[in-house]
Amino acid sequence: MWKWILLGLFTLVCIFLLSNIRNMFMSVQPDQMRVTLEPNMSLQMLTSKLPGSQVLDEKAGLLSVPYGKAAEYIGTASTILGVFRATTVPLEHPVISWRYYAFHALDQARGFLHGDFGKFRTTNKKETPVVKELPKMMLRTLTYFIPGLLLAILLSLLLALAASIWRRIGKIIDGVHVLLVGLPDFFLIVLIQLGAIYATRALGHYVLLVVQVGDRTPFLIPFLTIALIPSVAIYGTLRIAIAREMSQDYVVTAVAKGLTRREVLVSHVLRNVLEDLLTILPKATTLALASMAVAEAICGIFGLGGFIISPVVQSFSSMSVICMALALIAMAFQGFYALLRKKFVVRTREVA
Repeated sequence: MWKWILLGLFTLVCIFLLSNIRNMFMSVQPDQMRVTLEPNMSLQMLTSKLPGSQVLDEKAGLLSVPYGKAAEYIGTASTILGVFRATTVPLEHPVISWRYYAFHALDQARGFLHGDFGKFRTTNKKETPVVKELPKMMLRTLTYFIPGLLLAILLSLLLALAASIWRRIGKIIDGVHVLLVGLPDFFLIVLIQLGAIYATRALGHYVLLVVQVGDRTPFLIPFLTIALIPSVAIYGTLRIAIAREMSQDYVVTAVAKGLTRREVLVSHVLRNVLEDLLTILPKATTLALASMAVAEAICGIFGLGGFIISPVVQSFSSMSVICMALALIAMAFQGFYALLRKKFVVRTREVA
């Protein structure tokens, strides 16, 4: 138990550090900002409203700010009446700065200790704490993630059994499986979207929600994406595992005693491939999470995956929290699978 807890903490720390890696590559001055003011505002008046800032070049509209706080000060300055524009000051060429990376990582860690888990700003320039929206995003994501993953497991299991019982059908399923293995995830999502659009045009009325509109969130597209892509990996593993078990001596003996192929599969083989199923499920869950993120991004869904690369989110400092939330979901499933392996795997091997 302690080993898994320490491994989980180590994973979260690594995700936190990796989610801040963008701060290592610096293309703007970390302690300067450029402003364009309206006639009724001066740089001296602006610095009085921005504690810690100083005038560097009045003619060019340059201000100095505390190190690493340029983006924060720009966001604050943009909301001050009389400021027409506030922008960063670009460097001559991008540089790799460990100091800039360490500053932001430590600053964010200190914020975590004080209950500040970051904010994000949408196009209306209103800052929102991520903890306020995180439960809604998680509920929106899990609404189609859990049913999609369950369908992927059930669908792949049934198809693997059908392919093993009826060999002609198995050849067709194997051919479709090979085709799906070679297709990118986003291509499948786009095909589903195009199918919904053309169905709407052909029938003359709304069929399927393609993108998020207000609080109306697409369900079928991310649901099918999560169900299809992991099922490809699960089906391939189960197909190989069933073929392996069918060549074992106990199957030959069972058939010689008069059991049909279907009875052997259901009564004996299915229980003995449970370990293979529980072995592939962690990878399949990771694939489902990745597919969920792609589906949310393409459908414009403001969920855990869509938030990370949503074009309406600007200047956010909550990337680490969202990434760690996704990691915690994955770790919860990994722990559940580990408990299932501990409870059932030895028993199934004894049956064989």
